[in-house]
Amino acid sequence: MEQATDKSYIDQLAEYFQQNPNQFGWLFIAVGLIVLYGSIRRWGWLFEGGDGMFNIAWLAEIFGFRTAQVMYILLSLLFIAAGMTWVLL
Repeated sequence: MEQATDKSYIDQLAEYFQQNPNQFGWLFIAVGLIVLYGSIRRWGWLFEGGDGMFNIAWLAEIFGFRTAQVMYILLSLLFIAAGMTWVLL
């Protein structure tokens, strides 16, 4: 049984990023790389829309799948650039 003094993994991760804020950029880079790879490979779940009026499915329906794919690629490159900036600065 887990003791009450043990920290959960999320608490340990939050504490790590509080102590090392420049390492938080790696999370942005990882998300950007996953979205970039998924948009290039045309992962279906990445392009599925939710219940909102303006989402990626709406964009793909109105302007075409290729436009939605390019938007995801640009978004992923933005995440990677933001992460690299965060890590370097």
